[in-house]
Amino acid sequence: MFALVLGWNSQAQCHPHQVESDPHHHRHPLRLALLIGHGMVPEVGGEGVFFVPTWGMDVDYHLNDIWSIGWHSDIELENYLIENDLGETIELQTPMISTLDIFYRLSHNVLLGVGPGLTVENGEMKTLMRVGIEGEVPMNDRWEWTPTLYLDQRIDGHQVWTFAVGVAHYL
Repeated sequence: MFALVLGWNSQAQCHPHQVESDPHHHRHPLRLALLIGHGMVPEVGGEGVFFVPTWGMDVDYHLNDIWSIGWHSDIELENYLIENDLGETIELQTPMISTLDIFYRLSHNVLLGVGPGLTVENGEMKTLMRVGIEGEVPMNDRWEWTPTLYLDQRIDGHQVWTFAVGVAHYL
């Protein structure tokens, strides 16, 4: 009797993270997405927010139902002013961002991602960290909508929040 109660108790204490199995990740682990969105950049002087149109391309590989890796690239389509870490105001000309992210599936349609990256600003490469949340809204077995919200924290101190919506295809 004691062994039976002890066995039930040990099973009651174990609550592993369970995500509903998604068979199309096994059949089609590679996903390509094109996104359009807006980056939100604080204006110089902190008086407001400047909205910068962006295009993005994502290539993701689903390792299993919980983990995936992705190479995400964005281009911000307008020039804008920022204040650098020395307090100087500079104009960024169509910055390009590329990150290598790892994703953890929180639920069937929501992923949390984080990863290092590079940005090319005025011909100069700088490092950044990206953290964000991504959705997967299936249209059919191979197509889905993918809303995303990311924070790109540049190492020099400035940050850009980007909201985008895209369409993705599983290969």
